[in-house]
Amino acid sequence: MGATGRGGRLVEGWGRLVGEFGQARQDAVRVLTADLPGADEQELIFRTRCAAGMPNWLALAPIGAELAAMPTEEVERQLTPVAAGAFHGYPAVDP
Repeated sequence: MGATGRGGRLVEGWGRLVGEFGQARQDAVRVLTADLPGADEQELIFRTRCAAGMPNWLALAPIGAELAAMPTEEVERQLTPVAAGAFHGYPAVDP
Protein backbone atom coordinates (compact mmCIF):
# COMPACT_ATOMS: atom_id res chain seq x y z
CA MET A 1 0.00 0.00 0.00
CA GLY A 2 2.85 2.21 -0.78
CA ALA A 3 4.45 3.41 -3.96
CA THR A 4 7.86 4.29 -2.63
CA GLY A 5 11.08 2.42 -3.07
CA ARG A 6 14.23 2.59 -1.03
CA GLY A 7 14.83 6.01 0.44
CA GLY A 8 11.19 6.99 0.11
CA ARG A 9 11.48 7.75 -3.62
CA LEU A 10 8.47 7.10 -5.80
CA VAL A 11 8.87 3.91 -7.81
CA GLU A 12 8.96 4.78 -11.52
CA GLY A 13 5.55 4.49 -13.13
CA TRP A 14 3.68 4.19 -9.85
CA GLY A 15 2.79 7.87 -9.53
CA ARG A 16 -0.61 7.16 -11.07
CA LEU A 17 -1.41 4.84 -8.14
CA VAL A 18 -0.58 7.22 -5.28
CA GLY A 19 -4.22 8.20 -4.79
CA GLU A 20 -5.34 4.56 -4.77
CA PHE A 21 -2.67 3.62 -2.25
CA GLY A 22 -3.72 6.52 -0.05
CA GLN A 23 -7.38 5.51 -0.22
CA ALA A 24 -6.55 1.88 0.55
CA ARG A 25 -4.43 2.97 3.51
CA GLN A 26 -7.26 5.18 4.85
CA ASP A 27 -9.74 2.31 4.48
CA ALA A 28 -7.42 -0.11 6.29
CA VAL A 29 -6.78 2.34 9.12
CA ARG A 30 -10.50 2.97 9.52
CA VAL A 31 -11.23 -0.78 9.78
CA LEU A 32 -8.27 -1.51 12.06
CA THR A 33 -9.23 1.27 14.46
CA ALA A 34 -12.17 -0.87 15.58
CA ASP A 35 -9.82 -3.77 16.48
CA LEU A 36 -7.08 -1.59 17.91
CA PRO A 37 -8.81 1.35 19.62
CA GLY A 38 -5.69 2.33 21.56
CA ALA A 39 -3.35 2.34 18.56
CA ASP A 40 -2.51 5.63 16.93
CA GLU A 41 -2.79 6.22 13.20
CA GLN A 42 0.97 5.92 12.59
CA GLU A 43 1.05 2.43 14.14
CA LEU A 44 -1.90 1.34 12.01
CA ILE A 45 -0.28 2.73 8.86
CA PHE A 46 2.94 0.88 9.75
CA ARG A 47 1.07 -2.41 10.23
CA THR A 48 -0.78 -1.92 6.95
CA ARG A 49 2.39 -1.18 5.00
CA CYS A 50 4.21 -4.16 6.53
CA ALA A 51 1.37 -6.54 5.74
CA ALA A 52 1.10 -5.17 2.20
CA GLY A 53 4.85 -5.53 1.67
CA MET A 54 5.05 -9.14 2.82
CA PRO A 55 3.65 -10.72 -0.37
CA ASN A 56 5.93 -8.58 -2.52
CA TRP A 57 8.97 -9.55 -0.49
CA LEU A 58 8.02 -13.22 -0.58
CA ALA A 59 7.54 -13.16 -4.34
CA LEU A 60 10.99 -11.63 -4.86
CA ALA A 61 12.81 -13.70 -2.23
CA PRO A 62 14.18 -17.18 -2.96
CA ILE A 63 11.12 -18.66 -1.24
CA GLY A 64 9.00 -17.15 -4.03
CA ALA A 65 9.91 -20.03 -6.37
CA GLU A 66 8.93 -22.52 -3.68
CA LEU A 67 5.61 -20.76 -3.12
CA ALA A 68 4.95 -20.60 -6.88
CA ALA A 69 5.27 -24.39 -7.06
CA MET A 70 2.69 -24.94 -4.29
CA PRO A 71 -1.03 -25.33 -4.84
CA THR A 72 -2.95 -22.11 -4.18
CA GLU A 73 -4.72 -23.65 -1.18
CA GLU A 74 -1.39 -24.49 0.46
CA VAL A 75 -0.03 -20.97 -0.09
CA GLU A 76 -3.21 -19.52 1.42
CA ARG A 77 -3.01 -21.92 4.37
CA GLN A 78 0.54 -20.85 5.13
CA LEU A 79 0.37 -17.13 4.41
CA THR A 80 -3.05 -16.15 5.75
CA PRO A 81 -2.01 -16.48 9.42
CA VAL A 82 1.14 -14.46 8.72
CA ALA A 83 -0.76 -11.57 7.15
CA ALA A 84 -3.53 -11.76 9.75
CA GLY A 85 -0.93 -11.51 12.51
CA ALA A 86 0.06 -8.05 11.30
CA PHE A 87 -3.52 -6.90 11.77
CA HIS A 88 -4.31 -8.75 15.00
CA GLY A 89 -5.69 -6.73 17.84
CA TYR A 90 -2.58 -6.71 19.99
CA PRO A 91 -1.31 -3.22 20.76
CA ALA A 92 2.35 -2.39 20.25
CA VAL A 93 4.66 -3.32 23.09
CA ASP A 94 6.16 -0.32 24.83
CA PRO A 95 9.97 -0.48 25.15
